[in-house]
Parts: sequence; C-alpha cells; structure tokens
Amino acid sequence: MNNYSYLYRKNIVYIAIGLIALTLLSEFIFSKENSISNNIIFSILIVLLLYLVICVKSIFTGTINTLRDTEQRLKESEKEKHFMSYYDGVTRLPNERYIVEQINNTWQNGTSQIALVVFEVDRLTHLKSSLGSKYTNRILELIVERLQCRFPNYIVGKIQEDQFVILLENKNEKETFQRLCKQLIDLIEKPFSIQQLTLNMKVNVGVAYSPEDAKTAEDFLKYAQFAMYEARRAPEQYRLFEPTMACSREERLLLEKDLYKALENNELFVQYQPQLKLKTKHDFSMEALVRWNHPEKGLIPPGDFIPLAEESGTIVPIGKWVLETACRQTKELQETIGQQVTVAVNLSLRQLYHENFVKVVRSILEKTQLPPKSLQLEITESMTMDKNFILPILHDLKALGVTIALDDFGKGYSSISYLKDLPIDCLKIDREFVNNMSEDEHEPLVDLIISMAKHLNLNVVAEGVETMEQFNYLLNSDCDAMQGYLISKPISFETIINNCRCLNKKDLHCDLQSEYYSLIKQIFNRKKEQSHK
Repeated sequence: MNNYSYLYRKNIVYIAIGLIALTLLSEFIFSKENSISNNIIFSILIVLLLYLVICVKSIFTGTINTLRDTEQRLKESEKEKHFMSYYDGVTRLPNERYIVEQINNTWQNGTSQIALVVFEVDRLTHLKSSLGSKYTNRILELIVERLQCRFPNYIVGKIQEDQFVILLENKNEKETFQRLCKQLIDLIEKPFSIQQLTLNMKVNVGVAYSPEDAKTAEDFLKYAQFAMYEARRAPEQYRLFEPTMACSREERLLLEKDLYKALENNELFVQYQPQLKLKTKHDFSMEALVRWNHPEKGLIPPGDFIPLAEESGTIVPIGKWVLETACRQTKELQETIGQQVTVAVNLSLRQLYHENFVKVVRSILEKTQLPPKSLQLEITESMTMDKNFILPILHDLKALGVTIALDDFGKGYSSISYLKDLPIDCLKIDREFVNNMSEDEHEPLVDLIISMAKHLNLNVVAEGVETMEQFNYLLNSDCDAMQGYLISKPISFETIINNCRCLNKKDLHCDLQSEYYSLIKQIFNRKKEQSHK
C-alpha cells in the first residue's frame, strides 16, 4: 500500500474521532448537569479545533504528495515506455525505430549525404543456444564498449539480435567506408574473454549510401542489410550496396520459398563421389552430396542453395533426409557387391543444435540396418570452436560406433591446439592446399598436416585431387585416401553400383571406372616396387 494512502486513511480516522469528541462535548456543555467552568470548556474546544485543523492539513498535504507521486510515476512510466520503444533492452543502444526516425530527421534537416553501416556478429544465436543468455548478453555488452570507445561521434544502434548499425553523416567517400569496415572487422574479431572462456566472433559488414541508394529510410536500412548478406560470401567480409543486390536478394527469397517445397516434391537427390584408398584395395568409400533439380531452373549449384538452406533452417530436414538416403543406399550397395562400403555425410551446425541429433542418427541406423562403422559423419573446423557444446555430442556419436571426420582442415579456424581433444578418426585436407601441390616440389603444409595426423593416429583424406602431379605427390606421402575429379566426379547411385561391379570384375571397358582401376593398379605397383627395394 502507498504510504500517502495509508496516512490519508489514518487522518480520516483521527478527524472522525475528533468530530465525535466535539459532538459529545457539545452535548455535555448544553446539558443541565454541566458544572464545568467556561474557561475549561473553552480550552477543550480550542484543543479539539486545533486537532481537527492539523488532521485536515495532514490530509491536504498527503493529497498533494499523492498527486505529485502519481505524476512522477506517470513520467517514469512514459520514460520507460519511450525507452522500450526506441532502445534495446540489453545493450541500451538505439533500436531500428530510432534509427529510421533519425534518418528521416537528418534528411529533413537538409543533410542528404549520409551512409549506413550494418554488420552482423556471426554465431551469436548459436552461442545463445549452447551457453545461454548470460554469456551472449555479456558479449553484447563488450561489443558495445568497443564500439562506443572506437566510434564515439557516430550514432551506433542495434536493430536485430545479432545486427548492429552505425549512422554516418556527411560521409560519401568509398575509401572512407572501406577503411571503416576493416577497422570494424578487426575490432569485433578480437577474442572475447568471458570468465574462463575465450570466444571468437566473425563479422559481415554492409554499407549503403543516401540518396543514391534509397528514397525512404526503410529501404535505406534494407539495402545496407542486403549488402551485409552478400558480405557473407565475400572474402574481405564487407560489401558496398549495388542495385543488383536488391534483385539478387529477391531471387534468393524466391529460391528459398522453392527450397521449402523441394524436399516434399522429390526434387532433391544424392550423388556420391568415390574415394580412392591408398593403403588397401578391398574397402570402398564415398562421400554423399545433395543436389537439387529445380523444376524450372534445372540443376541449382550447391553453393547457391546450401547457404540458403543454412540461413533459412531448411538444412535440418534436408540434412536428415540426406543422411537417411545415404545410409539406405549404402546398405543396398553393400548387399549388391558383397563387400564393406563406407559413406561420408556432411553435417550442419544447425543439425547438431536441433533436437537430439544423436537419437536421430541412432534411429536412422536402426531403420536402414546399416552397420555404424559404415557411416562417417563430417564436421568442419568452425563447428569445433565451442568445445563445451560439441564434445559431448561427438563422444555420444562415437559411442554409437560411427566415425568422425574433420572436413576442410586448415581453412580459416585454428583448432590445431586442441585437435588432440576431439574424438575424431580422420582429417580431410582442404582442396586449397592440394591445389598448390606438384610432383617435384615440396609442399610443407600438406606434409605437416599428414605428419600431425599420423602422430595423433588419424587417417588422412586429400580432397580436390585433379592432376596426376597431385596424385603422385600424395601416393609418395603417408596419405590414406584421396578424392577429386581425377578419380571421379560426383555420380548417381546407379552409376556407383555399375562401377563397383566393373571394378570387382576388373572390366576396363567400363568408361567411368577404367581410369579409377588404372589408378589402383599404379598404387599397388608402386607399393610393390617399394617393398622389393
């Protein structure tokens, strides 16, 4: 209960008591039995009147204070309402509504040359799912501290859970923005230390100009976001808005809409790329790769729809379908050719965050009757950054009997320091390293990766092998297997079955497998020569 309200009620009671006392005294004064002197009666009346005046004054004061308190609370409520409408609750930065109004005010004041820098902090939503809001809120606070320290004269806002914006006035030099984008990336990508964790963020930056790029504040902000989305695929991690991006983004939205229907319309299919074993000729391995045959646009390149599936979340049902299809067809291939076949399936980080992924894998293995040792699950280095989240899942998958491969090793993230802690079985050397190899020149990075893997008792697979020089280099190394266009392009399941039959029969008239078989002969002839020496 409010103090003023309590005092108000209390004083009302006191006034009532005073009035009752005054009434009783009046009756006593005018009664026949009254024997008290007039002076005493007068004194009592004065006391009662003073008492009533004090009570009334107290009520009046209390009412005034109550009104003031109510007014103050209304002001605080309006202030809180305004803050909630125009500011972010965690970072206390201006939100999208504030930024849009600020852009309109800037234009109305005659300042037309302004620019909008929008950037997203990658992995924030993933970290929130694994570590909780406490850690991500702290990261946001540290980001704000860095931004306000580095850009004190600019309007800095937060427009989405993982997106920030910087509004710059009277700036129109592209060189200025390029320099600012680089500074911004360096600023945010410095490691964040929270308690005992060291976390690394990745930033994508987009820039839009006014009035060249947009006529409304909403479009202005949207175009800066378009540039930011395009920056996800740019090596420099920032892009300046171009009109073609709006069309490109519209096309991507339409493609995303079609992707939702692709799975139920049976437009997706799986191809397989064989791996050539360098240690044994009896095992057969292949990697499952999803493809999309659009009913109107034909084959959509994986580089176009896989990132789209990642962004939209459709990668989860697509990934589950690919995993089940690969397991089912691998089991069929084993029964057809009567020998061990291993299939590798790429995983998405979203799959690992979704539901109980280990339970999904166990269910698919039971449903397809594929031996767990015949399934290899491929993760990327970027997925291993959050060890507290990924390690328990990998250990549970290993307990099922499947093997784990680290794909695109050496590409971008430094997981070498804790590689020994990951329960993995295989390293896949990124194709960028393989491209630099020649038969006559030493390739130290490839040799280093292979040597390190062998010291950790890991198998090594080289990706992207396309020339005989690369083939011969790996043949002379301690690499366990290779894959690439020299061995085979991704092919259909039916072709895989025919090729395996040809390989077992050593039939060189099978066009797609003749070179594959020829390479196998070279491997074992080379090993035979080395053993004689």
